[in-house]
Amino acid sequence: MALRIFITGGTGFIGSQVVLDALKAGHQLRLSVRREAQVEEVKARFPQHASKLDFAVIPNIDNAEAIRSALSNDINAIFHLASPVPGKVDDFKTEYLQPAVAGTEAILNAAAETPTVKRVIIMSSILALMPPDSMNTPGLEVKAGINPTLAINPEMSFPSGPAGHGAKYATSKILAHRATIGWMRVHEPQFSLVTLHPTFVLGRDLTQQTSKPNGVNAYLMATLTNPPGGKPVVPASMVDVRDVSLTVLRSLDVELGREELVTEYLVVGDPTCYDDVVEFVKTKYPAIPVNTEGPYDEPFTVDTSRTEKELGITRWHSMEEMVSSVLDQQLEIRGREGMAAL
Repeated sequence: MALRIFITGGTGFIGSQVVLDALKAGHQLRLSVRREAQVEEVKARFPQHASKLDFAVIPNIDNAEAIRSALSNDINAIFHLASPVPGKVDDFKTEYLQPAVAGTEAILNAAAETPTVKRVIIMSSILALMPPDSMNTPGLEVKAGINPTLAINPEMSFPSGPAGHGAKYATSKILAHRATIGWMRVHEPQFSLVTLHPTFVLGRDLTQQTSKPNGVNAYLMATLTNPPGGKPVVPASMVDVRDVSLTVLRSLDVELGREELVTEYLVVGDPTCYDDVVEFVKTKYPAIPVNTEGPYDEPFTVDTSRTEKELGITRWHSMEEMVSSVLDQQLEIRGREGMAAL
């Protein structure tokens, strides 16, 4: 059944894939954008579906009244995909924590005041279910339900550079998810709530316009082309952006028990490791300079059995499909721009 869906973060990497797949499924979408200029950018990205798109310009996602106005009593579901991007902002409290926590609470408050909203889906992260600084812990198994037990201090200090941005992002995800659980404990909304917890998301980026990749795609390229001895930026716990989008859309229809305040679905592709990634790239893409060397840390593991069972996920895109989708796009763009392969 076609629904009217309000989406935040629909201009980003994951969000653009979700928008495309939701449009293909026949849904009518209202996208929140921060600037008026983004309206034409998004329309140009999905020219075949312009009649199914409308927009609400909301500069600050923590503005509950602006969100409530955008819902306008005709929205059936909300995809809250917006999130601070590590490295593109700096101050922890105002640029990471405030948008993550207050933005989520604003969405929930506005949804609770809109009787037509029956399902809210929030894009969280696997980092919201992991102890801080535990990404490279050998043998770590990530499970649902652990967030309230994680020890976290919002007044903590952070290192500088990329490590600091990663820590700020992870901390904001932990606290935003905790705020979501806390909100649901004290309210009795008419909607049910799903949170999705993907690992590190790779794939063809509908928003990439230049030869410089973004997000985890950029981390993959940096890992492969680092000077010898350079180590991976993120663990080899990966998931394809197409699979993440599929879990969003499948979460619209899944039957949820009312006894569960928040339904958490963990999202990760089949287990892999950087040894396999490196061997695959060297074999299929010999022109790409692969400089990284092992040994590599064992990636953490994630139990996705509930996600697969309840959302009907029968297969995840393979490591080879994920990596190829990234590398093929980079080579295509560089070819169009008349640049050397890499």
